[in-house]
Amino acid sequence: MIFNIFACFTRSYMYIWFYIMVDIIRLKGEDRRLYYLIAHLVMNENVLSYNLNYPYRTSSRYVWFVAIDKGHILGFMPVKLGTGKAKINNYYVADDDNTVFSALLKEIVVTLLADYELESVTQLRHVPEFEKNGFEVALYWKKYAKMKIFRNEKECV
Repeated sequence: MIFNIFACFTRSYMYIWFYIMVDIIRLKGEDRRLYYLIAHLVMNENVLSYNLNYPYRTSSRYVWFVAIDKGHILGFMPVKLGTGKAKINNYYVADDDNTVFSALLKEIVVTLLADYELESVTQLRHVPEFEKNGFEVALYWKKYAKMKIFRNEKECV
C-alpha cells in the first residue's frame, strides 16, 4: 500500500488526504508462502474474534487473495473452489477498511467470475461492502448473509 499524503494549511485547519494503493497477491491454499504470510494472523485472538471465533481453513481446493503492503498484511479472503462455484468464507480485513475490501473483492471478481458462480458467506455488518462490489443477498441467517453475483435476472430471488 502506498500512502501519498497531501497537507493543506488554512488558518487553524489542516487537511490531509490519503491515497491508498493495495497490492493483491493470489496464493494456492497449500502454498508455503501463504503460511508464512498468514499463520501469525489466523492464530491471533483478535483476528479470530473478527471472524466470530470460527477457525480459518485451507486445502488444495482454496485460493487465497491477500492484500499486502511491504510485508504488512491488510486483509485476506480465502475462496473455496468447487465445480462451477467459488465461495468466499471466513475472511479478514484490518479495521474493516473499505478500500481493502473493495480491492480484494474486485480482484476476486475479475479473476474468477468468468469461470465460476461467485458466492459469499458474509457477516451482516459487511453486506454493504459486498453490495458495492456487485454481490446481492440471496438469503439471510442470524449472523450472516449468503450473497451471490447473479449473472442474469432469472437467478435473482
